[in-house]
Amino acid sequence: MSEAPVPIASGSVPAGTAAWSSADAIQWLRTRPAPWARPMWSVLALLVTVVWAIAVEPEPPCSDAVPCGPDWGGMVQMGLAVGLLYWLARLPELTLIAAPALAAIVAWGELPGADSMSLAANVAVIGALALGWAAARERLAARSRQRRLTERAAGVRHPLPGPVGPLARGKLPIAAALLLCAVAAGAVLMGLRGIGADEQHVVRSVRITAKVISQDEESVRLRTDDARHITVAAFYPEDYGVGSTVTVLEDGSWQRLVAEPYDAFGWQLLVLAAGLPGLSLLTAGVLARRRAAALRRAPVPALRVLERTDHEGRTWVYAADDSSGAPLFSCLLTAALPDGAQPASRTEYDDEEAELTVVDTRLHEAVILGALHEGGELALVTTDRDGHPIVTRTASPVRLPRTSKGPLPAPHTLTTALSDTTESRHRAQTDRIAATLTPTSHLLRWGPGSVARSAGVALTAGVAAGIAYFTHSLMTDGFGWEILPLLGLLMWINLVAVLLNWRVTADRTGLWLAGAWTVRHVPWERLAAAQYTDEGSVEIRRSDGSAWHLTGLGEPRLERRLRLRPSYVRMVEEVTALRLHPDLRPTGRSSPRDWL
Repeated sequence: MSEAPVPIASGSVPAGTAAWSSADAIQWLRTRPAPWARPMWSVLALLVTVVWAIAVEPEPPCSDAVPCGPDWGGMVQMGLAVGLLYWLARLPELTLIAAPALAAIVAWGELPGADSMSLAANVAVIGALALGWAAARERLAARSRQRRLTERAAGVRHPLPGPVGPLARGKLPIAAALLLCAVAAGAVLMGLRGIGADEQHVVRSVRITAKVISQDEESVRLRTDDARHITVAAFYPEDYGVGSTVTVLEDGSWQRLVAEPYDAFGWQLLVLAAGLPGLSLLTAGVLARRRAAALRRAPVPALRVLERTDHEGRTWVYAADDSSGAPLFSCLLTAALPDGAQPASRTEYDDEEAELTVVDTRLHEAVILGALHEGGELALVTTDRDGHPIVTRTASPVRLPRTSKGPLPAPHTLTTALSDTTESRHRAQTDRIAATLTPTSHLLRWGPGSVARSAGVALTAGVAAGIAYFTHSLMTDGFGWEILPLLGLLMWINLVAVLLNWRVTADRTGLWLAGAWTVRHVPWERLAAAQYTDEGSVEIRRSDGSAWHLTGLGEPRLERRLRLRPSYVRMVEEVTALRLHPDLRPTGRSSPRDWL
């Protein structure tokens, strides 16, 4: 790193604390999970196979011989499948339990007697669950390897420096989880209560036969054997053709079809809506509390490092002798002080400006305490803006960066009072981004990320389905006012093309900009600026005043709240750095096929 870090007072460093060298840090990073264990692959595999299994599963109509009814087993299957889409990414510990449980339920309940297509789909679901379980196991094994390497690099252990404050990690998630689980338990009881009441009516009821004379959206009109006309509620009225014979149960004014017992679907839906986030929060809260308690309970490994806080408040940790600026991991930190004490802040507020935030983004020397691993908890001793020592602790689990470069503060998030200060800080950030780039003969390319591609594919499917529906309606029923929404669907086509097709390629001649339908070239000498606007659009401006736009790519407020750094934001940052640092531009030349 080119800048000198803010030093930490020698009295704040426990005696015998080793520096975390780049060699040890690189070895620690190399123990991260294998590429095949990335949650994205497991989530996509499970999502595709579950949708396939649902699509090909036969749905027999309700009948007296095979009545419909509350499907608690199906609710459990659906709950585990939906929950695993999140647990695979964030809670591998829960995945190790949920994935085998769902696989066993599918094997026991779906495979026997299934036709060939349904059998293949459910076997694929079991395969996706096996992949997810193996990926979760690999991620937990990688954490164990990282813990061992941390302990080996530290050599000695030290207790946490005081004050460490009350143990608060996990309290709020656990409290919210218990409330949600109570709601889910209440919904289960209400569903069982409805089933019990239905069974009592069945015991007292008489059975009568009737013919269907008409259907409504939620009922059927019947004529009984004694020539009475009655209307009975039906969840699936389309299953009972006009003229068919059905059996009805009557207990005074209470009536229902034999084929349709009480359905607790509404209560089951509430169970899933409350129970899934409740279980997730409970697991996350218990794990966080256990890790935080373990951090406080006994002496832990301590290592000297460098750290920097970005403009979103996230702390990035580097090796003590790092010279490349590649972060090792990141986390959110909060001051560790006794109740009632005021934390020393690294963020200042100007009373003359509404919520004007100036974050200390300088590099600082620091000491981390704890067995480091992805998802772990740690404490950090560093300095505030005035150089005074402070103790902080994790407010979020440790996360590894997605790329070797690591996220940096985005230009559109900086807010300062004076224009000259703004310019100097923008330049300082651009210089930090430039420090992560190296001259190369290879082309630099940016394009849509996996989330944007998924959104584009989903939007494409929705637009195609809508166009197909309205086209069929136009061909069968002729033109009508109901066709007008088709014009609205056509307007989405350009957004889909942008989400899927945008590309920016940098070579020695300049930038090649591929939008929804065309490709433009901007020579380096004519590039004036690259900007990500507050409306979520990208602008590449030329010196002649013209601009190239990508409209509707992102949502800046949501990205700041979720602390995301999408590919188009990274592109704007790095293109700006290349504009101001010509020595970093690629020396190779691109061909037309590189632009698309």
